[in-house]
Order: sequence, then structure tokens, then C-alpha cells
Amino acid sequence: MKRALILGVALVGFIAIQAYSQCQKTHYFCTSLLDKEKQQEFWNLNNQSKSATFEKGKVYKMSFIAYKGFDYRISVCTDVVEGGDKVRYELFHDAIVRVKDEYGNTNIQRKKESLYNNQDDNLSPSVEFTVDKTKKFYIDVNVPVGGESKNRKLSKTDNVCVGVLLEHKKAAKLGF
Repeated sequence: MKRALILGVALVGFIAIQAYSQCQKTHYFCTSLLDKEKQQEFWNLNNQSKSATFEKGKVYKMSFIAYKGFDYRISVCTDVVEGGDKVRYELFHDAIVRVKDEYGNTNIQRKKESLYNNQDDNLSPSVEFTVDKTKKFYIDVNVPVGGESKNRKLSKTDNVCVGVLLEHKKAAKLGF
């Protein structure tokens, strides 16, 4: 009985690791979508990068912290084979806005403000920006509906691997 229990626990652990590892490294391949000039630039891998399995047509939401004094590059990709749909994504941050209510009173509210949408930039796979103060950012990734996953285990399903690669480097100091 003890052997069966140990074997069962080991099997469940193995299955969980396999399920997690299917798309665990997808974000590393996002740089292959960049042109050669951008690929040769030196950027540090940010530990907030993520990869996971998502259903086609769904929106994947993630957040990350960007720190003052750094340049950031975000690259978004999937493992959809050539000819599939391109990834659409949008970058947001929290903005404090003043809103008047029906009585004319001014209230302060926090709202997500769109900073970048790759649909406005010819579906670019990456975006670069500099942060003037430490902030929390949000990214919404629209998982493509069309195309088939390169992953053998996902090729006959409605799932694909999605990767969000965050890279950073020290911002160049300008001025005095």
C-alpha cells in the first residue's frame, strides 16, 4: 500500500511538471521576431517574463513593475506556425484622473490608461520605453484565433503557447 501511495504521488507530480513545462520557455523565442539590428543589442533578461498555455481567442492579462532609471523592451510571441495570426497586445498603466459626478463634485479616480497598442504600429512584436519613476504596468495579450501550435501536444487543441519577454538595461544618463 505504501509503495502504491508513493508511486501515485510521484506520478501526479510528474504530470504536473509536464503540464507546466509545455510552454515554460516560449518567451525566450520572442527575440527571433526582431530584426537583426535589434537582436544584436544587449538587453538583460527580466525575471518578470512569463510563458504559459492559453486558449485561442482569449485575452491574457499580466502585470509587472518597471523601475526608475531603466529602459525596457517588451516582446510578445506565440508558438503558432508560420501563416497563423499575429499577436495583438496593449500596454497600460494606472493614471489618476479627476472626474465630475452628476452633482458637480470632483472626485479622484484611478483608471487604466493605454500607453501603446501594437495594432497602431503594424502589429509590431516589440515595444521599447523608458521609465521616469517606478510604476506598475499591465499588458493585455490577445491570443490569436487562427493558426496551429508548434508544440506536438497542443497542435490538435484550441491552445497555444504565449510568451511575454521583458528585457531591461540601464538608461543612458542625459543632461547635467
